[in-house]
Amino acid sequence: MDFAFSKFLIRAFHKVLDRIPDCRLVIAGNGSYDEYFKEAQEICTKVTFTGLLDKDVLSELYQIADVGVIPSLYETFCLVAVEMMMHRLPLIATETSGLNEVVDDTCGLKIPVVITPERVGIDTNVLAEKIIYLLEHPQEAERLGVNARKRYLERYTSEIFQRNMLEFYQSLFDS
Repeated sequence: MDFAFSKFLIRAFHKVLDRIPDCRLVIAGNGSYDEYFKEAQEICTKVTFTGLLDKDVLSELYQIADVGVIPSLYETFCLVAVEMMMHRLPLIATETSGLNEVVDDTCGLKIPVVITPERVGIDTNVLAEKIIYLLEHPQEAERLGVNARKRYLERYTSEIFQRNMLEFYQSLFDS
């Protein structure tokens, strides 16, 4: 996860805990934690920062997660979303260029990016509502997760990437 935008997720998670106090937030990845520790100070027993994880541990984490949240303001291509889709996670993602291409409405819920002259951000109330919705509607979360896995298998497996690259290279020779 892009730690520059974890503050939005932590702020939203405060609101999630008001409604569903037994939740935990796990933020995987590396970054500068000081600002985020301050943001999570009041709920520190409910938030875990893992740091950078190896692939096997990250896979285990995806398998026990209920929802995958990607509160990024900019993505060219989001490998994290693809990894989450591979593990059948229902997604909540911001409406940015790369994420919009990877995550569609069949496998995830979208969060608009709020752009004002002063800042670019995410409405943490909307983000919290989406997280709460999926946690309180497990059948919908399951449907989105199944669709996420299907989308992964149809578009993002290594075999599909390999085939697409070979077709691209062949098209260069054919022109």
